[in-house]
Amino acid sequence: MWQFRVITWIILYLLGLLVETALLPHVFPVGYVPNLVLPLTVIIALYETPRRGLLAGLVGGLMQDLWAGRLWGVNALTFALLGFAVAQLESRIVRDSVFVPGLLAGLAQLLVLPFQWLLLRLVGFSFPWSDFMRPLPVWLLFSMLVTPAIGGILGFRARHEVESKYSRYAR
Repeated sequence: MWQFRVITWIILYLLGLLVETALLPHVFPVGYVPNLVLPLTVIIALYETPRRGLLAGLVGGLMQDLWAGRLWGVNALTFALLGFAVAQLESRIVRDSVFVPGLLAGLAQLLVLPFQWLLLRLVGFSFPWSDFMRPLPVWLLFSMLVTPAIGGILGFRARHEVESKYSRYAR
């Protein structure tokens, strides 16, 4: 049950942050480098309980805030809420390993960016809406394509599948 351990999440988020800061700036133009923590949060929360989805989002967002070194808590709050919402939806959606994670990541991207813009406005930063939302189409497509790939590469399976497999061996 390696996918459900917090240390695994930390390692995944660290690898995601390394790829996001070391590799993706060479692929995407300045200002359009996508966020890898969001797809990781979606794919982890999709296979977890709501409480653990909240924890996964909090860990990923806090790691991204610490990595960036500014505005601690914006990503932590946003991704914690995202992780909780995705894990809540998990029991109510059809299970598909490609379409559902991609769709959820795209919807998450559509909700996270305006929410963060609003949080920053409330804190006192005034970024123009058009400048803040300009990279959204690139980030949206990236999230929709990368999230199912991450889930497939890592071999994430639903909790009930993993638990039923291990409960047979425990008897």
